Amino acid sequence: MSTEFGVGRGKVFPASKARSLLNPARRLVQSPGRVVDALGVAADARVLEIGCGPGYFSPTLATAIAQGDAVMADLQHEMLLLARERLQAHDNARFVQLDATRLPFGSATFDAVLVVLMLGEVPDREACLAECRRVLRPDGVALFAESRRDGDFIRRAELQALVEPYGFELDRFRGWSWEYTARFRAAQG
Repeated sequence: MSTEFGVGRGKVFPASKARSLLNPARRLVQSPGRVVDALGVAADARVLEIGCGPGYFSPTLATAIAQGDAVMADLQHEMLLLARERLQAHDNARFVQLDATRLPFGSATFDAVLVVLMLGEVPDREACLAECRRVLRPDGVALFAESRRDGDFIRRAELQALVEPYGFELDRFRGWSWEYTARFRAAQG
């Protein structure tokens, strides 16, 4: 499957438009604090943010896990450069360019995975979800945030149907049908 960049459905949001994602007004409907709070991890957690883009949520995440390890990952090198600018004050942040369907980490490496407005852009969602589960520790969590304002919006029922076959159980849902976070726990046995 090839990667197509653009703003239409199924396309990867281009780094050339990344600064628009940092609009302060976005906090009114998609607060980094609320999203990171919904993740519900300890200050010493190891968290992978897949599709961090220009780092809209990343500083809040790195602050919340100040004694932990925040790994910011994106397909586009240019996005990682923008995120790095926003995280200069955070010693616990690392940056990795990667394809979400082939994560370059060992199994059971992370306490949590954060995926915001990105899963709909991945041509092989199933491979991405399998990789998310593989890199999570047995008691880990994965948080998916979706917004109807995004062209690749995934409805809650569709997300749950996509995610659960890969060893996840819905743990907590916050928000509305048009703007939500869904936290899944790694299924036990």
